[in-house]
Order: sequence, then C-alpha cells, then structure tokens
Amino acid sequence: MLPICTPSFHQRSAPQRDEQNSYWQKQAYFYREILFRDSMRHQHRFTRLAFIALIGAGGIALLISSGHFFRWKPVSVIYNDDKTQQPALRMQIYPARTEGSNHPAVLFFHGGGWITGSPDQFKWFAKRFAACGIVAALVEYRVHSRHGTLPDRAVDDASTAYRWMQRNHARFGVNPAHIALVGGSAGAHVAAASTLSCAGSNDCTGQDTKPPFALGLLNPVLELTVANESQGYTKEELLLIDALGPSKAAELSLGSKLARADIPKLVIYGSLDPLLPTAYQAVSSQVEGSRDSIQLLIAAGEKHGFFNNEPWRTIVGNALMEFFHSQGANLDCELETNDATRLQKASDPGA
Repeated sequence: MLPICTPSFHQRSAPQRDEQNSYWQKQAYFYREILFRDSMRHQHRFTRLAFIALIGAGGIALLISSGHFFRWKPVSVIYNDDKTQQPALRMQIYPARTEGSNHPAVLFFHGGGWITGSPDQFKWFAKRFAACGIVAALVEYRVHSRHGTLPDRAVDDASTAYRWMQRNHARFGVNPAHIALVGGSAGAHVAAASTLSCAGSNDCTGQDTKPPFALGLLNPVLELTVANESQGYTKEELLLIDALGPSKAAELSLGSKLARADIPKLVIYGSLDPLLPTAYQAVSSQVEGSRDSIQLLIAAGEKHGFFNNEPWRTIVGNALMEFFHSQGANLDCELETNDATRLQKASDPGA
C-alpha cells in the first residue's frame, strides 16, 4: 500500500501567493499604464496648450512693440531736392515719442572744422530730445574731406535742410513756428551762419520761409576774419578760410550779427576754450537791447568740445531743452535740475 502524500505547508500556500502576486501586479499595471498614461496625456495636452498660449501672447506683444518700434524708428530722408550739381544729402529724423502735432523740432549740425565729422556726434541728443517730445534731425552736410567743398557750401546745406523741415513739418507733427538749429564748433557756425550771415535784412532760409525760432550754439566758431592757430584752428581749417577770400570770410563771420533780436540764442563755451575771448568780445560789442536775445553760459574748467562727454552731455542737453521751453516750445518730460555751479552765466563771478 502506497503511502498517502500530503502537500507540505509551502506547497499548500504557493497558489495563494501566486494569486496575491497576480492581484498586485494587475493593480500596479493599472496605476502605471492606465492612470499614469492618462494623466501624462492630459499633462502633455495642458503643456501644449500653455505653450501655444505663450507663443500667441508673445506674438501679440511683439506686434505691439514692433509697431511702436517702427513708429519711432529714425527716418532717413534726402533733403536736397536739386541734386544736379551736388550729391544727395540725408537727414536722420527721430520722431517725437509722444502724440500730437505741435512738437518742436531741432536740427543738429556736427562739428569737424568743415573738413570731416559725422551726424552721429549728436545721436545721443537726438534720442534724448525725441523722448521729450521734440522731433530731432541729424543733418549731413558737405565737408571738404568727402566733397571737396568750402565752408560756404555747408552753410547752404544747412539752409536747405531747414527749408525742407519747414515744408514737411506736418509729416512729423512739427509746429513750423518752433524749429530750432543746434550745432557744435564748426557745426554751430554752419547753423548760425545759415540764418544770420546774409546781407541786409534778408535771411538765408529764403524770403518765403520764417527764420528758426531759436539757436543753440555749442562752442561756436564766430569770427573767420581773425582766425589763427592760437585760437585752436588747425592749418587745414585756416587754409579753407583763406580759400574763401576776405569778402566771403567777412560775410560768414558772425560776431557782429548776433544782434539779430528776433532769434533767441543760447551760446555755451568751456572756460578754457581758446574761442571764448572772441565770444566775449562779440557779445560785449552788441548794443544793450540786442544782448537780451543772447544767453552766454560757461562750463568752468572745460575745454573745446566738452559737451560730447558725460556729465556735460546731459547738462548741456537739459540746458538746451530748458532754453527752448522758455521760448515757448512744448516739452513732454521732466528735466533734471542742473547743478548751478556747472553752467554759469557769463556775468557770474568766476565765469
């Protein structure tokens, strides 16, 4: 008789363990494959939707910002319509960054001794003025190194640029009665001579055009007839003045012409500028009444061309805008208060 074999404890419990393992495996599969997969599907869907929304919002913001960018982007124009005997000359115009059609405008003329130079010299000023609601234009004019011309041709170009802005004022929302000219060194001479150096009572801008409402002259060249090396002129600059001839040099000299009372003038020099004594003499020679149209400010301890660098760049820029505002031009910004010890009136002690 064969013995009866009964399953051991381990053999009896094995099927139960397999059943339990199978149950938990199914549960794990459900959570891992079903719930996790569905949750990931929803998460991916949400992520895609969020990404699409982000791209859409970014696109809208880009369109809005690009619209403002292109609206305020500088506009390059050719301002000399008659180019039969001269090259095309350009102005880079920075539109005012505020609404309206009553903006003042300022045309900037770079320095360089009538020989060289770049309109970009006043690029910082143009951006600053545009942010304050002033249309700013950087004017290219003929210089000897690029065009083989004398200073009188540069003066002609300044007059042409001013007339162009007068004719096209509505395009940039400019008040035609509030167009000013600003220049540095030889550029200041070019700007001022374009409206002050014509014979008799006629102005160089043309009899059908009103003169600029103000001039901002930064260490300007005033007197060509007495120019010499001790005043800081280079030999090349003196040769250009000699090439003009005595009559034309006298016509383009400005000292005796600052008396024109209908054009307010802000004149700024460094106290160490060798051109300053000529300016003192020119201002003091004016009759008492005409001096009221001239405001002479001095930057103590500074040389020629000081306004190109900080902190003077900001100080001079603010002084120019304050001056134009005092003459009736609109401003759309708050100006920083100038340090009274930095720019002094010529009559101040120690100036």
